Amino acid sequence: MAKNKKIGIAVTDPGDWTGVALRNAIRRIGMQPIKFSFSNATSDIPSGKLYAGNIDLSALDAVIVRDMGPSTKKDISFRFDILCQLKELGIEVINSPESIARAANKYVSSYLFRKNGINTPGTVVTNNPDEAIKALSTFGCAVVKPVFGYKGIGVERIENNEEGVKKLKELLEKNNLLYLQEFIPNPGRDIRVFVVDNNVAGSIYRIAPPGSWINNLSQGGSAKPCILTGEQEDLALRAARATGTVYAGVDIIEGDRDYVIEINGTPSGKGIFEASGVDVAMKIAGYLKDMVV
Repeated sequence: MAKNKKIGIAVTDPGDWTGVALRNAIRRIGMQPIKFSFSNATSDIPSGKLYAGNIDLSALDAVIVRDMGPSTKKDISFRFDILCQLKELGIEVINSPESIARAANKYVSSYLFRKNGINTPGTVVTNNPDEAIKALSTFGCAVVKPVFGYKGIGVERIENNEEGVKKLKELLEKNNLLYLQEFIPNPGRDIRVFVVDNNVAGSIYRIAPPGSWINNLSQGGSAKPCILTGEQEDLALRAARATGTVYAGVDIIEGDRDYVIEINGTPSGKGIFEASGVDVAMKIAGYLKDMVV
């Protein structure tokens, strides 16, 4: 009965590794994968139809969101609105637009971590220069990130000194808002935990390249298999539940204790597959198979 089900995969790059893996996984469970991109989405108000190119999104049985695509502040809202409309039509959307928004917004996810008692570094979000300088003084060393950011782009490490304060003021003038997170001394790596349906699907160490402290694989980091402690597994599962994500990449840093530093609601599965052979796309497809009947 499931073989006729049409599963949309929202992905911008046709060659994206995770998008291809999801397409193959959907085929293996006997459903029809249909790739589309939000970059050419259309809503026809009188008919109620939602299109992406020549694909009728409202005719899909489910949608897996691999990415929302590059966008401006104006059209990202439109793309989320489309996801909300699809959900209202009874189409299974994973991750849900609400959970993607929570994970994508570092301010909101950090708040949710604290609210749910999840270890996370000290964090201050402000557009007040005095408060930013005060936070830097308290932390001693801070990591400054875009509130909406990905792949380690725009991440800066700032020391509490004259040069650091100057850099902080420049970033605030440029961006009008600062997200400062306490830098946690660590072994030069972090842990990416891939969660699917409240289970750990796989985990890897992400190791910064020589001369760098940023561990993201897209910034030249390398991946090695990681066996989680019970505490690390618990942190990852609780972080995913806090944001409401069905599948997520949870980033943990090892310091004096383990901390969740952020969560990704549209994560890549490439690094985990290459390092440990775990195909998270099949686990996502397995979840979907149980949901779409």
